[in-house]
Amino acid sequence: MRKSESSVEIGARLKNIRAELRLQQKDMAATLKIAPSYLCEIESGRANPGPEFFIRLATSFNVNLQYVFLETGDMFSGPGGILKPFEFTWGTEIESIEELLWLMQHSVYFKSTMLALANKTISKEEDEIMESLQRNKAKTGNRKSNPRGKQPN
Repeated sequence: MRKSESSVEIGARLKNIRAELRLQQKDMAATLKIAPSYLCEIESGRANPGPEFFIRLATSFNVNLQYVFLETGDMFSGPGGILKPFEFTWGTEIESIEELLWLMQHSVYFKSTMLALANKTISKEEDEIMESLQRNKAKTGNRKSNPRGKQPN
């Protein structure tokens, strides 16, 4: 997986949060219900966790998600994180990250849409990987049938 600049920055902030909490990766991972190796990948910017990860992070450790995503505000927020209810009706614009985070936590439609998008992305990447493997296999097969690179007569 390619590292994006924002993934690396978010990962570094998550590592800083863990250091501030004086937690080892295995302890934080256990609380977040993920594997320590996955937390390591997130912190290094090699993995992009989904909304559930950030919701658990905010609610379990009172982490301010504005800090995580945008590096604004305090690292930690008051009890319950920043996920406060607000008036939301479909068709209205989301005006703040707090509203987006609340929607992420409370909307089954949002979660389903995100999961479908992730599944579509994974399927597309799997297809591309399979095509690449088949191309490489075909190239390797040609080399085996013609080991010295001689041109057929």
